[in-house]
Amino acid sequence: MFIVLVKVQVKPELLGEFKTAILKNAELSVQRDPGCVRFDVLQQEDDATRWFFYEVYEEEHSWVQHRSSPHFLAFKDVGDRAILSRDVTKLTGINVNG
Repeated sequence: MFIVLVKVQVKPELLGEFKTAILKNAELSVQRDPGCVRFDVLQQEDDATRWFFYEVYEEEHSWVQHRSSPHFLAFKDVGDRAILSRDVTKLTGINVNG
């Protein structure tokens, strides 16, 4: 498994628009993107401007393809205006059964 953990900080005045865009992107990613296994959206409890995305793909190539999908590009349009900072960590899932 290929996993991406994304941490972003969002401009307070664009929180509503950002929330709508990221939730739609996550939903459509799981529904439409080949190889997208999971896409969780999380918001920090004590700071509404801090968000995390936990994305799981069968392989890195699936994630690369996701980034050219219409729903990602629609989200990116909002994200480019709303996101103040972004930290992306790429991870490899380890199968506990060997």
